[in-house]
Amino acid sequence: MAEDKYERLPRAGDSEHQLGFETLYLAPKPLPTGQAPFSAQQMHREVNDCYLDFAMGGGSREFAARVTIGTLMLFMLLYVFSTGLMAWGRWEHWNEPFWETWLYDFYSNWIWWLIFLFFTLMSVSIVAYAAYKEPRTPPIRFNRQRREVCYVPAKGKPLFIPWEEVIACVAVEQVITQYSATQQFSLRLGFHDTTNEQMHWVTHAHASLMLAVSEWEALRVYMEQGPTALPPAPQREHEEGTLEYFYFARDTYKECHGFISYGGWWLLQLLTGWTLPCHICEWFERLPKAGFPKAVREWSKNLPTEQWAKPSEELLSQSTAIEAAFATGLSFPEYFKSPLAAFQSPADAAPVKTKGKGKRARSRAAAEARGKSEQPTSNKHDLNNNTKPPTDPLISLSDSSFPND
Repeated sequence: MAEDKYERLPRAGDSEHQLGFETLYLAPKPLPTGQAPFSAQQMHREVNDCYLDFAMGGGSREFAARVTIGTLMLFMLLYVFSTGLMAWGRWEHWNEPFWETWLYDFYSNWIWWLIFLFFTLMSVSIVAYAAYKEPRTPPIRFNRQRREVCYVPAKGKPLFIPWEEVIACVAVEQVITQYSATQQFSLRLGFHDTTNEQMHWVTHAHASLMLAVSEWEALRVYMEQGPTALPPAPQREHEEGTLEYFYFARDTYKECHGFISYGGWWLLQLLTGWTLPCHICEWFERLPKAGFPKAVREWSKNLPTEQWAKPSEELLSQSTAIEAAFATGLSFPEYFKSPLAAFQSPADAAPVKTKGKGKRARSRAAAEARGKSEQPTSNKHDLNNNTKPPTDPLISLSDSSFPND
């Protein structure tokens, strides 16, 4: 926790660094990030002028189902390969019939089938438990009229946290295996229970650092400016976890990549269930949702306009200062002199189709993405209803930003 490093709760601009793991705090004091608000995982369950419900999106469930199916398929392929290799050895050295030996070894190893059945039942149990918890776990509710956030823990009473005291950070973890080094990105929300000094953390995985920051920025602009500041809901083909997104990704790979890349993507999706994870995700979406306790329902009622809570002077002054820095070309981490300042502008969050295949199409798509990122953009909404600077420093992490120690 940040108390050990700062002898206080963290605040926007703080950073933590461990071996292969870096964290940049975006709040308390939820300052503008300079990033465009966007939610690609259907996390905004209900939005109105009073509150926004924030919960796990379809993309996370689809990814979890795909990893589970892929793991079971990997075990099965290893078993098929090993029994086939043993059958080939017997045929090569003892002239035993290959197919008969292979089928006998494949079906007669009851120990293997018990192990496979155990892992299959465990995977099904995880899905069943998640389905059991879905109607019993309320989302996180952001009340912009009261400028408070309600988090309902698994045990205990609901927590009502002032909006400017909610902890938010983006984390980048470098996972090193014997084959490669990959990066994992996440948005973490922290709720400090002052009654017992306990911290409650909620973590949402994202495909990139840009999407993690955009997810938080969507929550921030809603609380500061209202639902009209949120971007329109993305089309189904841009929502992770949906069938439309799967087929859109397939068509994009087919058009923008060569035969080998497309074949690898096709084989990977086939071994991880093809569209079955998307159907599981949509089944979860149809499940009944959890309700809120009576205290939360009363807290969620509309207030007269004159009773709406106002942002603090400290937040307003800090927001004005950082937006002035954005106008000079600085990004959020550069403004706070964070080691994560090695950021560069990526392409838009949603994939873009291009005609053609192979290197030529990829080069054309990259040139178009660079052209879009160089165009000045503006946002007419801010805390004081002033015009935002014409720069939009989108965020993506470069590999060189990890410490060597």
